[in-house]
Amino acid sequence: MNPSFERAFFTADPTYDGRFVAAVRTTGIFCRPSCRVRKPLPKNVTFLADAASARAAGFRACLRCHPDDAVPVRIRRLDTPVGSMTIGATETAVVLADFTDRKLMPAQLAAVRRRFGPTVEGSAPLLDHVEAQLREYFAGERRDFDLPLEMPGSAFQERVWSELRRIPYGGTISYRELADRVGAPRAARAVGLANGSNRLAIIVPCHRVVAADGGLGGYGGGLSAKRLLLDLEATSRAV
Repeated sequence: MNPSFERAFFTADPTYDGRFVAAVRTTGIFCRPSCRVRKPLPKNVTFLADAASARAAGFRACLRCHPDDAVPVRIRRLDTPVGSMTIGATETAVVLADFTDRKLMPAQLAAVRRRFGPTVEGSAPLLDHVEAQLREYFAGERRDFDLPLEMPGSAFQERVWSELRRIPYGGTISYRELADRVGAPRAARAVGLANGSNRLAIIVPCHRVVAADGGLGGYGGGLSAKRLLLDLEATSRAV
């Protein structure tokens, strides 16, 4: 048994998704490494290259982690005026655009692998579109992004992220107002956490949410980046 695969499966490590599947002989089921089902005894587990190999060996897919649904996510680093960003896309949707060096980036990548599939550095037409539109945004030539997005989360997170997309270019709202808009007026802190978990920075404009006292509040890319983005939008809007 591969020791690193065994450790990954028994700790539900999403960074190994796409590298192998774990097949359980006693149940006849195979899972992603990140699956959080109750773990079987190690002696009953075998590791196979992929879902096709598991099916060929007579195993069926887990109904909790859906290993058959995994799709590769192409990722690329992009230098921007507010620092390095990591962007990611499947063949059909943009699923990641976040600051490469932020502390939450490992968790963001883990969420992408858990929700979609393995991440692989490379090229994809959608990544070219993301890069082009971000460059237009920073040049003050684009106010809205025209990209197919997919960002699954909890029901609460999805409400928050949907509301973020309604904040107009150059505008801001407070965390308290955002909480009101999603029907959770006493959950400003939870709204802030959902805001910080946004996997599509700038494209889904969480930088437009500020503190009620006029301060910037927090931002995954850092407060200097948030100030630059707000100043860019205020200047471009005035032109």
